[in-house]
Amino acid sequence: MKNIILVLLSFHFSLFAQNDILKNKVDSIMSSAIKLNAFPGAQIVVLKDGKEILNNSYGYHTYDSIKMVTNNSIYDLASITKPTAGAFALMSLYEDGLIDINSPLSDYVRYFKNTRVGDTKVIDYLQHITGIRPWIPFHETTKKDNGEFKKKTLSFIYKKRFNIKLSESLYLYKNYKKEIFKQIKNTNFIEDDTVLYSGLFYYLIPEIVNKLSGDGFDSYLERIYNRLNLKSMVFNPLKKFKLDEIVPTEDDNFFRNFQIHGVVHDEGAAMMNGISGNAGLFSTATDLSKFYQIFLDDGRYGENQLIDENIIKLFTEFDNVNEKFYRGLGFDKPKPKYDIDKCTYSKYVSDSSYGHSGYTGTFFWVDPKYNLIYIFLSNRVYDSRENRKIYDLNIRTNIHNLIYENLVEIESEVYY
Repeated sequence: MKNIILVLLSFHFSLFAQNDILKNKVDSIMSSAIKLNAFPGAQIVVLKDGKEILNNSYGYHTYDSIKMVTNNSIYDLASITKPTAGAFALMSLYEDGLIDINSPLSDYVRYFKNTRVGDTKVIDYLQHITGIRPWIPFHETTKKDNGEFKKKTLSFIYKKRFNIKLSESLYLYKNYKKEIFKQIKNTNFIEDDTVLYSGLFYYLIPEIVNKLSGDGFDSYLERIYNRLNLKSMVFNPLKKFKLDEIVPTEDDNFFRNFQIHGVVHDEGAAMMNGISGNAGLFSTATDLSKFYQIFLDDGRYGENQLIDENIIKLFTEFDNVNEKFYRGLGFDKPKPKYDIDKCTYSKYVSDSSYGHSGYTGTFFWVDPKYNLIYIFLSNRVYDSRENRKIYDLNIRTNIHNLIYENLVEIESEVYY
């Protein structure tokens, strides 16, 4: 019995020691990254087997070193919105039998009927294999050739016809969404390669959700998030939180002309009044990790079944014979061939793993094989999107490698 107790004590000690080693290594990378101005601050959460291994905050909201980042600081998730809000809303509708993802888009948004955009299947949009162009700079369509704003699109003061607030002194025409839809309807497709990441379909998901559920996209999702006690996971966070609780992003000097703070960074999502499947969701790293832990718990939250486990597998493990079509449905998957210059995730991830990155400097990755979740939130675009040090230094990837090297090796030592 004494021997068994000694072995158990030794095992637990090695776990704690290994976690401390991991924490120290991560702290070192983050300290260096902040000193090199890769970003002002960040949050990192690591969950292993449902247990919190790391939940650390680093640096400040901005480079003035006034407001420290805490675990309660709220970040703009950018394109993490796509899987966490856009794809997840469709997963929920799919479970309720309200949508057939193998049907064409026009079955759900009739505006696109008899167009190539409308004839394309929902499932193909989710997997980014349609060839539709990656994005449209919608904000540029509000300007004349001389750079001035068109009178019928924007106003410098609030009016009933101009009620979408882009800044304290800039308001968008209330029905401008129709113009966004029109531009998507008339957009071009890339013919020589159908594998092309695009966010355009995600602008249309709120319309699908509203038609099929009768509810607004944000309220539909936030009701689910609230049931999970994910208090920070919201669209338009200023409706619920104070400005100093939210981390600022870019100093916009080409469209809104103010420091983006408390509102979505993505211009297109801002023109959708902050509510889009493409971008617009805010959260802490803690709440984001809790959300994806439910995916590893077969869709269960406590005693409640949030989403069917088979639907999770369908969307996150979707596979094709053609290796070019390697993505899941709304989720990134490991590429057929790993390339450190093109992959944000670790070289150690399993084939069953999935995740997504965000333009503002955010990233998450879930690995069912190792029951492992990694969340990284930062505002690398502060105060300019030209700052690419987070990529040049491979910060998120290097930390992800460390997580596997320290935590997955423990598992192999225990079981083999």
